[in-house]
Amino acid sequence: MERSSIILEAIGKAYFTLQSHKKLKDSIPQILEHLGIATDVDRVYIFKNHYDVNGDFCMTYTYEWSAPGVSPQIEFEYLQNLPWSVFSEMEKELRNNRVINELVRNTQNGDFYDAMVEQGILSYLFVPIFSGGDFWGYIGFDNCRSEKLYSDQQALALHAFASTLGTTILAKKQKKKLLKSRKSYLNLVNSVKDIIFKIDLSGNWSFLNKSWESISGYQVDESIGRKAFEFFDPSLQAEICKDFDSLLSGSKTEAEGELRLLTKDNNLVWVKLQVNTLKDSQGMVTGISGTLVNINHEKSIQVDLQKSEEDLQRLNELLQAVNETQLSFFLEEDFQSPLDTLLYKILNITGSSFGFIGEVLHDENGLPYLKSHTISNISWSEEISQFYQQNFRVGIEFRNLETLFGESLKTGELVISNDVPNDPRSGGTPAGHPPLLRYIGIPVHKGDEFLGLMGFANKDSDYSIEDANFLQPLISGYANLIKAIRINRLKKESDLLRQKADENYKLVSENTGDIIALHNLDLSFKFISPSVEKVLGYKPEELIGKIPNQVFGLQDDLISRKIEEQFTVVVPHKNKTTNNIVFLEILMTPLKDETGNVYSILATSRDVTEREKMLEELKESLVREKELNQLKSRFISMTSHEFRTPLATIMSSTELLGMILDRGGDDSMLKERSQTHISRINAQIKRLTAIISDLLVLEKSAQDKIVITHQEVAINKFVRNVVDNHVNDMGSKIDADISDEDIIIYTDPTWLSHIINNLIDNAVKYSLHAGQHPKVTVERSGKDVLIKVKDYGIGIPKNDHKYIFGSFFRAKNVTNIKGTGLGLNIVKEFINKLGGEVSFTSQEGKGATFILKLPYEN
Repeated sequence: MERSSIILEAIGKAYFTLQSHKKLKDSIPQILEHLGIATDVDRVYIFKNHYDVNGDFCMTYTYEWSAPGVSPQIEFEYLQNLPWSVFSEMEKELRNNRVINELVRNTQNGDFYDAMVEQGILSYLFVPIFSGGDFWGYIGFDNCRSEKLYSDQQALALHAFASTLGTTILAKKQKKKLLKSRKSYLNLVNSVKDIIFKIDLSGNWSFLNKSWESISGYQVDESIGRKAFEFFDPSLQAEICKDFDSLLSGSKTEAEGELRLLTKDNNLVWVKLQVNTLKDSQGMVTGISGTLVNINHEKSIQVDLQKSEEDLQRLNELLQAVNETQLSFFLEEDFQSPLDTLLYKILNITGSSFGFIGEVLHDENGLPYLKSHTISNISWSEEISQFYQQNFRVGIEFRNLETLFGESLKTGELVISNDVPNDPRSGGTPAGHPPLLRYIGIPVHKGDEFLGLMGFANKDSDYSIEDANFLQPLISGYANLIKAIRINRLKKESDLLRQKADENYKLVSENTGDIIALHNLDLSFKFISPSVEKVLGYKPEELIGKIPNQVFGLQDDLISRKIEEQFTVVVPHKNKTTNNIVFLEILMTPLKDETGNVYSILATSRDVTEREKMLEELKESLVREKELNQLKSRFISMTSHEFRTPLATIMSSTELLGMILDRGGDDSMLKERSQTHISRINAQIKRLTAIISDLLVLEKSAQDKIVITHQEVAINKFVRNVVDNHVNDMGSKIDADISDEDIIIYTDPTWLSHIINNLIDNAVKYSLHAGQHPKVTVERSGKDVLIKVKDYGIGIPKNDHKYIFGSFFRAKNVTNIKGTGLGLNIVKEFINKLGGEVSFTSQEGKGATFILKLPYEN
């Protein structure tokens, strides 16, 4: 049998022993023996906490079990009245209800280390015991033969038992206190004055002492002569009259009993009655005398004691249900069936009509929601009943936070509402849901962690914090169960992920074309996938234990590298079978332990021979392309120079010819015709010169020879000057909507002027026959300045929008309007160099708007 199962069986015996003995000092030694034998340790003991005469918080070695041959420590004086201040770190951990599971050699406290070594202890487990909310003490498990630690599951099970032990200690302490109180009360009752009375044959008070006034509230004078029966519980008056008649008839000479006296303020007080008949010298009954002893306090104690015993019994039943749930989970991983029983018992004890017990989880957005472990079936329709039957076993999720239980989920605090319909925190209930009148939501915490929630509804009387306090031991046990469920859930997920990873790894390593290898720190192979034979012609067993440089004759010396971080390298290998060179791209990944030290190298290799060949071909193509670009640049420069020289000569000659004609004869027709042709020649020369200039600008930009000089520019004034110059030089008609505001930006004014002039040229050129003049505006938009050039001309066809900024591209609707298709390309190139952007909107036949966006910071 596994150790965990043996421990759980011993815990079950310990629970039985704990419940079967009236005194803890009789049960604890047996419990320690069960646990000691099951855990296979050398010593099990209990330290009990207390305060010494100086008020210091101390612990004392109180109970002990030792394995055969192990020296007992119960008489060891050092372990008596041991101050916790010496072990403050350990006290902090145990006070936070956390288990300490450690090796002695790892301890940082010198005093603690010396004490443990002196006892021959190698490893230990300390499990805190809490009685109510007080740190009562702890159970210790010492191992003197080996350095053995407990598993999380074993420690959690022992922790759960310690919680139950603490609850039992609290319950027995409370019972002892009640019994002591009762004894004190009896002594007190025997010392107080009783009511002494006489009743005549008519049943009237004939004598009462002064104690009557303090107990009944009536004055003696106002009571004498009145019927005595009227001062007792009306429901018992008939029985009292019957007993009185028996005494008067002589059939009884004395009587006693417990009655309830009706006081002046209409309260009922329990009194103990003792009466005797009074007789004259002839033996005739003349009346009754007796005493009334106030036993109301004793009765209250008896009621409280009875209630306490009933509560303790119910609590024991709940704790037993929790224990059964924990044992069922540890042994069979089934907790829902016992929790169903537990919920049923809680509902009975609290007097609630329905409720739920569940775990608090969080969604992908971090919002809390509840997943039930068990829930009352309050189905109010066939559809709801079917949903309940399908889901209550796997857990029903509640995500609406605008409800009373949602309030608990949001705050993690106790929520009590005894008037649910009028409570603003209540979000209402679904149609058909049973009425929700009262509600209590009890959060389940372990330390600072909010683990679960218990909710109960519709108790006949109001819920109070006492209901939550009564269930506190149960809540602690349920918190431990949730932690165990979560640990088990994580373990299952981890096992599933590990199994899936192993399967995937095996599938990948056996079927992928890539090579997966695991290296020692000297890069010798300790594993390599079978795919190495397909790629390099080697069987895996040929490579195990060898270094890649030795096997493959690598030029790249990987061994000389200190592999601390992941990197990629391409290395040529020779195929063993074909002798062909195979280029492998290798991803080297260092595997590190929890301290950050590299303990192995994972290498993933992929055959990239074809890619490397293509790269080599691309490099050769790139070299050829660079040569062609250089040849093109030289050609453009040469051609531009050769064009400009004759163009300048032609221009000069036409100007001279014009001057000669002006000075010539009176042949006006010849002059006019000559001047017309000269103007045409000049226009074409200017056009050709502009084309050459644009080509040279683009070529310089392509070779990155353009110099951008940023300086302060008052953009409104600048744009207005550009527009005015264009109007003056070209005679164009342009509207300008530009304010006088000083907006300063940093840009190159030369290139910006070139850009704006290009856009204005186009606006004028493509809107000659439009009904409105082109319009230029400047405006500020956030951290940008927008310069807009709008025309009302022919517009740009939609299908041409995506090509409009390309070199030499002209829209299909420009017909006979002259142009090179370089202007907008230059605009795009240079606005980007200035750190800006260009965009446009256009509809064919309705004009176009080009927008320059330049950065601006105030």
